[in-house]
Amino acid sequence: MRIYEVIPNFFGGSSHVMIAKNKSDAIEMTVNYLNQFQTRDLYKTSDFCASAIDADKFSEPTIIV
Repeated sequence: MRIYEVIPNFFGGSSHVMIAKNKSDAIEMTVNYLNQFQTRDLYKTSDFCASAIDADKFSEPTIIV
């Protein structure tokens, strides 16, 4: 498992930090989470990109928001 920051490809959205096996899973989890609150205009996986966060590079405990 790795830590990923999932970032929207559209203006005004906030990023989400996910723990997943790969980037695709992280994006899919984010889409499923956000779509549970939508009644129309559902998000698609193509609306997001993801980048891995290497936790070993942090020398101090860190809050990721």
